[in-house]
Formats: sequence, structure tokens, C-alpha cells
Amino acid sequence: MDSTPNSLTSSDHHHKKIPWLRWVKYILLGTLCNAGLFGFTLYYLKKTPSTYTSELIVHVAGSSPGVSVNLPSIGQANTSSGTAFGSHSDPRENYKLMATSSTILDAAASILDIPKAKFGKPIVNLINNTTLLEFKVKAQDPEVAQQKAQAIYQALYNRLEMLRTEEQTERDKAVQKALSDAEAKLTKAQQRISAYKTESGLNSSNQVKNLINNLGSLQIQYIQTAAEYRKISDRLNQQIGTVGIQPQQAADALVLETDQEFQKILANYTNGNTKLIELRGNRGENYPDVVKARNETESSLNALLTRGQLLLGKPVEKLTLELLILDNSNGSGEKRANLFVQIIDLKAEQQGLSGKIENLKDQINRLKNELTILTQKEAVLDTLDRDVQIAQAVFASTLTKIDLSKGDPFASFPMIQVIEHPSLPDEPSAPKPKLIIAGTIMGCLLVSIGLTILWWREPLVKVSRKIMIKIIE
Repeated sequence: MDSTPNSLTSSDHHHKKIPWLRWVKYILLGTLCNAGLFGFTLYYLKKTPSTYTSELIVHVAGSSPGVSVNLPSIGQANTSSGTAFGSHSDPRENYKLMATSSTILDAAASILDIPKAKFGKPIVNLINNTTLLEFKVKAQDPEVAQQKAQAIYQALYNRLEMLRTEEQTERDKAVQKALSDAEAKLTKAQQRISAYKTESGLNSSNQVKNLINNLGSLQIQYIQTAAEYRKISDRLNQQIGTVGIQPQQAADALVLETDQEFQKILANYTNGNTKLIELRGNRGENYPDVVKARNETESSLNALLTRGQLLLGKPVEKLTLELLILDNSNGSGEKRANLFVQIIDLKAEQQGLSGKIENLKDQINRLKNELTILTQKEAVLDTLDRDVQIAQAVFASTLTKIDLSKGDPFASFPMIQVIEHPSLPDEPSAPKPKLIIAGTIMGCLLVSIGLTILWWREPLVKVSRKIMIKIIE
């Protein structure tokens, strides 16, 4: 326990004898460190060449206008409008990678006709919440830095133009193949429908419509004619009931009425029959004059029947003949003849209407059969026509898409525009003497603080030892 205090006392006594040695040691050490820092700073400022930075700001277009084209009765083609910044990938990241790639740097170096190794690599920054790219290009000369920035932009612009051209070429190849296929399908569909029209005789659906219209007109005529036929038939039946004679009999009566020889024989028969009736009223049947009158009357009747059969072309009985004979003695025969004429006219009109009805029936049945056939053909024609329309829509849409795609070359690689042209720096960006000197001063200050802490270390250790001794005792 005693040896430790003796040793501490001896050391303290030694330091107390030569305190100036500590001052010299720390002052010398601080001077050397600070001199070294300032010396290195002056050497760096003298030997490091000045570097100038040219800045260029580029805007990346974020959207392209959408186009929609409607082709009446054919189809529609459209290109959608979308923003390149709405997707998960930012096109500026692609451009940043491209701007620092070997391809762009080689092209930029070629523009300035300098080696790639001397061109350097630009610094590309994305400005947040904007569509802007910032390029920083360094060089030892301000004009060279500006030229490098311009060369970087030109090389990037040329590269984008080349990529757009290549993309459009590849797209055109794919779309051209699709267009050729669509054209082949359209041609085949047109050939099929043309062949079917030639084979079936059906050129369009208008033929079916016209046939339906004609059929409707015929059916209306049929209904009207049938109504007229019933009307005429009712009038004819009424006349027949009034006169009590059939139309053919009326016609036969008019034939007999117009024959002069028949009328002459009829007059003889009428006179003879009248005379016979008068004689019978005064004499018996066997009186010579009665017998003579009866024979003359029968002879006249036979002559009438013979003449009537000759005129009518058929046997005529006495009762029929009496029915057909028109009595014009008191004028009733003329009225009866007029009724006969009306009956004949109505019968003729009825027969005409009947024939017209039969003709309309035949036409309606024929058109119905034709309509059935054409309807079946129309179904096939509609299918072929629909195939042609679909093929036309596909062909027109494909053709339109080619034109629309040519109108939007910035779909994959958005357009770039210079917002701030490459700057011509006035002051070097590195080295910065003020900043370096400030750093050197800060370093000297840190060295001084460190040495001060070391200066106070021995007194602090001495105090701590005394405290420890007291604790141990």
C-alpha cells in the first residue's frame, strides 16, 4: 500500500521540476499537425485542375393524344391516350440509363471527335414531382463542358430517333402481315358471295322485299276481287230469282230473239196456235178446220224446235222453248229482254271475276313458293354478306391502325424537349477554395481540441488516482 503513493509522489515531483517540457511537446505537436493540414490544402489547391460543370434540363413528354376513327357500317379504330408516367415505370429512368450507357457516350464522343476515355460520364438526376431530367457534364474548360452537354443531348436524341424508327419498322412488318391476312380473307369472302349470287340468282335482300311487296299487293287485289265477286253473285242470284231463268237460258233466248227466220216461224206458230184455240172453242177436235189448224201448229212447232236446235246447238224441248220465247205483244217482252241482258252481263262479269280470282290465286301461290325459296337463299346470302362486312371491318380497322400508329411515334419512347440549354459555367465547380479552406480550419480546430484534451489528461489522471487512494484507505 505504501509503494504506490511513493511512486506517485516521485512522478509528481519529477513533473513539477520540468513543466515547460509539456508545453513544448504539445505546442510542437499542434504546430506540426496544423502546418501539415494547411500544407496539404495548399498543395491540393495548386495541383488540382479546375473543373467546370455545364447543366442541361430536358423535359420528357408525358402523354400522347388519343385518336378514334369511326368507319360507318364498317367498324372503328382507335389509339388510346395515356401518360407514360401513369405506369409503374418512369421513362426518365430509361433515359437516365441510356444517357450513361456506352452507346450514348461513344456517340457523344464521336460528335466532338474526342476519345471516349476523355469524355467522362455525365451525372443525370431526376427532378422529383416533375417530368424533367437534369444533366451535369464536367470538363476542365467551360466551353468544352457546354459542348459535352450538347453532345450528350444530341446523341440521346439521335438514339431515340433510331429506336423509334426501328420500332415502327418492326410494327409495320407485323401489321403488314395482319393486313395481308385481312385482305386475303376479304377477297375470299367477296368471291364466295359473288359466286353465290351468280348461282342463286339472288343479288340482294331487296329482291325478297320487292317480292313480299308484290305478294302483299296481289293478296289485297284478291281480297278486293273476291268481295266484288260476292257482290256480283248476289245481284245475279237476285235477278235469276226474279226472272226465273238461268243465265244460259237468257243467252239462248237472246239468240233466238235476234234470228229473223226463227221469229218468222214463231209468228206462224203463234198465229196458228191462236187460231186453233179459237176453233176449239166452237168445234170439236175432229172438225176438218180444227185438224188442219192443229197440223199447221204442230208443223210450226216442229220447225221452231228444229230451228232452235240449229241455232243453240242442242235439243230444245217445247217447255224450254216456251220459256225462252219473248212475248213482245204488250211490251213485257222488251222488259224481259232487258232482264235477260242484265243477267247475261252479270254472269259475264261474274265469270271474269272468277277467272281473275283464279289467276290471282295462281300468282299468289307462285310468289309464295318463290318467296320460300328466296327466303332460304337470303339466309345464306345474309351470312355471306355478314362475313364480307366483318372482313371489311377488320381490313379497314387494320389499315387505319397502321396510319394511326405512324402518327404516334412517341408511344414507347416519349418525346424530349430542351427546357434549359447547356449552360456556360462562369466559375469552376471544383475545387472550391473557400470550402476547402473552411474544412482545413475546421480540421485545425479539431486537432487543437484534441491536443487540449490530451493536455488535461495527466491532471485528470492524477486527481482520479487520489480519489482511488482515498477510497482504498
